[in-house]
Amino acid sequence: MKNLEIPLLRRSLIAFVAVALTACTTSSIDPQSKASIGLVYVEPVQLSKATVFAPNLSEANESSGKVPATVAEATSRLQEVVDTRTNLRELIESQAKEDLIAKGYRLTDAASGASATLKINVYHALSVPIGDGRGIAMTVSAEMVRSSDGKRLMFAGASQIKDSEAKGVRVAPYAEWFTNDDFVVEQYRLVARLLTAQALAGL
Repeated sequence: MKNLEIPLLRRSLIAFVAVALTACTTSSIDPQSKASIGLVYVEPVQLSKATVFAPNLSEANESSGKVPATVAEATSRLQEVVDTRTNLRELIESQAKEDLIAKGYRLTDAASGASATLKINVYHALSVPIGDGRGIAMTVSAEMVRSSDGKRLMFAGASQIKDSEAKGVRVAPYAEWFTNDDFVVEQYRLVARLLTAQALAGL
């Protein structure tokens, strides 16, 4: 199996992630700013629509009759599984709150009473072909913004998973992503958890 930490997988995101992630400097919150924060509000996670890159000739031949016939249908199918079974928004939001509490922050459910807001954006796709399979291409970006003046206190993004194979991240044949929903759900949730943890490491 191929490790997901390779340029092809990262480049899979370029087609649909025209965000400021590459233009911003990844940073950690400084101790003084952290000490000044009273309550933190975690905004609802912003999750992109799924993207599927078209199968190459080999994949198309191997998958004939097993998967959606068009890229649009494949994208719709993947989106349906993400929407109905992964609970990605809730998973990431819950993990973010747990991480904040573990790092000593206090949370509030009301944006109006917060001294800072944590914003999380997630972009995801089924990657371009990597060897004999595909993986999940995902970027999780997070920023902490001070409520009083809108100043960004921390910004970080994660799209590479360290030691991905050892942590259970897998590459699978194109057809498996459309015939094995349990595998899709497992991989999506795993990748999201790992990248969220990396993106929030600087809090």
